Amino acid sequence: MKERVKNYIDSLFSGIYDTDEVIELKEEVVSNLLEKIEDIINEGYNENEAFKRAISELGNMNELIQGLKETSHQEVCQAIDKKQPVGTKHVIGYIIASTILLLGIMLSGMTYFDTNDLLRTTATIMPSFIISVGIFAYFGLTQETKHNYGMIKKRALVYSISTMVFLSGVFIAGLTFLKGTQLAKVLGVFMIFSIPSTIAFIYLGLTEQSRSKAINQEQMEHYSDPKTMMIFGKIIAALWIFTFGAIPLVGFRLGWRYAWIPFVLATGLHLIIEAVIASHHK
Repeated sequence: MKERVKNYIDSLFSGIYDTDEVIELKEEVVSNLLEKIEDIINEGYNENEAFKRAISELGNMNELIQGLKETSHQEVCQAIDKKQPVGTKHVIGYIIASTILLLGIMLSGMTYFDTNDLLRTTATIMPSFIISVGIFAYFGLTQETKHNYGMIKKRALVYSISTMVFLSGVFIAGLTFLKGTQLAKVLGVFMIFSIPSTIAFIYLGLTEQSRSKAINQEQMEHYSDPKTMMIFGKIIAALWIFTFGAIPLVGFRLGWRYAWIPFVLATGLHLIIEAVIASHHK
């Protein structure tokens, strides 16, 4: 029932960007509606009847929704021309991440010059690189820019953790390979880390809403359309699954100096797919 109510409220608020204020309002409406449904069920009605009756007693929210859409549109248009400063927390986060990364680079450089051992050098830089990328990912996603709203903190945290898990798999698989382990076992080690992180990326991609500050109502309605976002999310999720699988294969087979090729190709295809879907919608 909770999911049904949430989907209903989401449909009412379609075309309105999920700012903190809007999210709080939606949560309050969902909570009140669920309480109303529970009260009606206690009166002897079944869930379906209780849902319909609670909706009817909710009243006409068209005026409120229309007002929110107009306000959201005005704020978006104003934000396009307004410079968005980087917050203090984000500045501190970026500084910490940069410091951790630079420290790891210096320590790994010292290790390489002292030992000339690629395995130890890679192991030295691994923790600082993974942690710094995770921090960069979190603060980068939650930062509001001139063209994009910041992501919800919980979702950004899941993105960050998933990224660190995936990178851990890449590094550990690489270290295993440098030790002379068979390729099949190396890929097995990589799968242990890549599968859960990829599942998380797929879920996040399929449930993600556009954070772009569109400049007109048509764009706002397009990018908030659940069907469009579902199709786009599935295609992009499949694209990056194949990409993540291709990177280690190219690295182990052809050499790690060629491992960037799948990523570049996937980025180009990502942009092409987005353009095709937008053109088709128009």
